Amino acid sequence: MTHNCSKEHDRELERHIINGDVDVYDSLRDMYVGRLVNIHAQGLMVMGDLSLEEDRLYTLDLHLPEPVNDQMVIHLGVDCLWTREADLAGKYWIGFSIIDASSQALQSIQALVERLGESY
Repeated sequence: MTHNCSKEHDRELERHIINGDVDVYDSLRDMYVGRLVNIHAQGLMVMGDLSLEEDRLYTLDLHLPEPVNDQMVIHLGVDCLWTREADLAGKYWIGFSIIDASSQALQSIQALVERLGESY
């Protein structure tokens, strides 16, 4: 999987591919956004069925396949940085910056990475 992203959105932290089914929902609109592809403490990337608006704030819920830190859902406030059409018809890559996360959410992201993640 490759993704060409402009330098302005290059990440400072190591990304972690998630080897598990983590579904991502827009909690305000109660709408399925897509599947979590990778994550770190400052951002995440999703493969989705629809293109979201760039430079817009969203509240996302990451639905976990198994409990992490006794949680089945991680709640995050994010800023949509970019969207790009994927090679698969009707699919989109969507990049987010995490702008609001509780300390428990950040701990759960770390635990998720340790359990299901793979660095690249």
